[in-house]
Amino acid sequence: MYNPLYFLTTIPNIDENEELREPQKIAYSKAYDHIVRDKKTTHSIIILPTGVGKTGLMGLLPYGISNGRVLIITPQLVIKDSVTGSLDPEFPGNFWLDKKVFSRIDELPLLIEYEGKETKKEWLDEANIVIVNVQKLQPRLVSSLINRVPSDFFDLIIIDEAHHSTASTWVETLEYFSNAKVIKLTGTPFRSDGEKIVGEIIYEYSLSAAMAHQYVKSLENFTYIPEQLFLTIDNDKSKQYTVQEILDMGLKDQDWVSRTVAYSDECSEKVVIESIKKLEQKLTNNNPIPHKIIAVACSIKHAEQISELYKKHGYESAIIHSGLDQSVKQQVLSDIENHRVKVVINVAMLGEGYDHPYLSVAAIFRPFRSLLPYAQFIGRVLRAIPSTDNPKVADNIAEIICHQDLNLESLWQYYKQEIQESETIKYLAKLDLDKDNEDDKRNLGNTAKNIYDKGFGIAIEKGQGSLVGDTYVDTQLIAQRKKEEDEELKNIEEIQRLLGVTAEQARVLIQQTKGLSSSIKRPDLYIKRKRKGIDARIREDMVPALLNRFNLDKASDELKNSRVFKGSKYFWIAQNYDSNAAMLAIYINTWLKQSVGMKREDWGTSDWDIAEKRLDQINEYLIKVLEDFTERM
Repeated sequence: MYNPLYFLTTIPNIDENEELREPQKIAYSKAYDHIVRDKKTTHSIIILPTGVGKTGLMGLLPYGISNGRVLIITPQLVIKDSVTGSLDPEFPGNFWLDKKVFSRIDELPLLIEYEGKETKKEWLDEANIVIVNVQKLQPRLVSSLINRVPSDFFDLIIIDEAHHSTASTWVETLEYFSNAKVIKLTGTPFRSDGEKIVGEIIYEYSLSAAMAHQYVKSLENFTYIPEQLFLTIDNDKSKQYTVQEILDMGLKDQDWVSRTVAYSDECSEKVVIESIKKLEQKLTNNNPIPHKIIAVACSIKHAEQISELYKKHGYESAIIHSGLDQSVKQQVLSDIENHRVKVVINVAMLGEGYDHPYLSVAAIFRPFRSLLPYAQFIGRVLRAIPSTDNPKVADNIAEIICHQDLNLESLWQYYKQEIQESETIKYLAKLDLDKDNEDDKRNLGNTAKNIYDKGFGIAIEKGQGSLVGDTYVDTQLIAQRKKEEDEELKNIEEIQRLLGVTAEQARVLIQQTKGLSSSIKRPDLYIKRKRKGIDARIREDMVPALLNRFNLDKASDELKNSRVFKGSKYFWIAQNYDSNAAMLAIYINTWLKQSVGMKREDWGTSDWDIAEKRLDQINEYLIKVLEDFTERM
């Protein structure tokens, strides 16, 4: 039987759950604050890199937030199957049980996949969660979900890979379910067309932080550089040009050069050989971890060409693309999952959402033109080897191989920056931001003083007071209020009868369904979450990004001569800490404490909220200071 209050009455184990990752917990609390506590109606955007746990987060988000059914929308079948598999209550390894979010099977939600006309209406009516591929939402289809349910059928919509959500079908769907809360998840917060995702970014966890905490593999980029490379034009072999000559003479552009290199057997074979070397290095000493190469080709014909090159060097490969028959596709996926192949050649198929952690060498044979498709492909080798496999450090470093003249260096810079920032995060990991320095304490001072004004006396009350009302309000409003109070009492009695709860518990549930309850039931856990979130923002976001932006070495100390520390009240920071990274982190934390007006240990819930909001202010200030400082260096 469908329980409309399931997500409000079922309490998941989140805050103290060591099986969950910190970014999942923080993202959940940010969504809860945005929708329930702050009562905001803007779409929430959460950015989590591939491999950090977006699917698991989808399983957490409805609890305490949704007042009814939840719709999860995915952009393609591979992702839908992946999400459904992880969240399927009938699967023994489902997320909720595997991560100890729930301990009993009867606590799990009722979940169904929407398969068009094959999905019966009574299944929809009984479901807590419906997962659908966006293609099944097209209004022109009679079997479309939006043609089968009313516009208020879902209270919460979760969109996976939300960088797709500006497309027409997504927009039409959100317009139809216009009163639903909306949370958008993505690992790539950018689009090839430059169009912005609609909504407010409430939480962003960087790839650099994910690398630093080993939630994902780290990356190495290898570029094959030929000693000499000559190209011909229009099959005229009598004239050969270097790449530079072709560009300098204006004969062809860089795109033409990279396409020529991509389709060249000779150039591709060099990448094939280098990728095999990297794979064999990983498999040495009888390494039991089944590492694989994933290659990306321009077309099906091109994939067959690459496959022949791998075969020439003793490696059979599996080719997967969207044009395969479903049964063939399933066989190929089964061969990959069960380690029957070591090379997978993909043509725009194993994109976002495909989860196979043993893909560890990325061989690029395609000249990517923009960051989004490049990032989606690199994302396939980011998933970390499970700890149950007892991986060595080298197992969780993925290698990327490409030919120099595919011209991908500018796209690699995005990941290079993330890797540099991950090193800064590791460097700051042991810095104690809760510790109060003596100089910090002196500067903090007393923020509250006892004031005794002799111009006033002392008032003392005794006995029982009373409240007298004198109403000058339209009697029609009074009657309406009485009617609402009577309706609430009836609702309380009905909820008590259905759920067997007390009157006060029923009243809280009603307030939650109306979005009225924003009280913090566990302030201790709330403060703990806020502390972790602020510490992570300082160590894993602000400081690494500032150092990288202004090309400052984390371990150097030139910032001691900046206006932040030299001749200011913060001079003591430069005296006690000898690195740029530590100086910035301690400065930000000290400024926050002074801004709030007391030591961290004395902060209440509202103080942590204020401190969190002021991080943006201090970040903008430091950007201006460092701009001026680096210009003068």
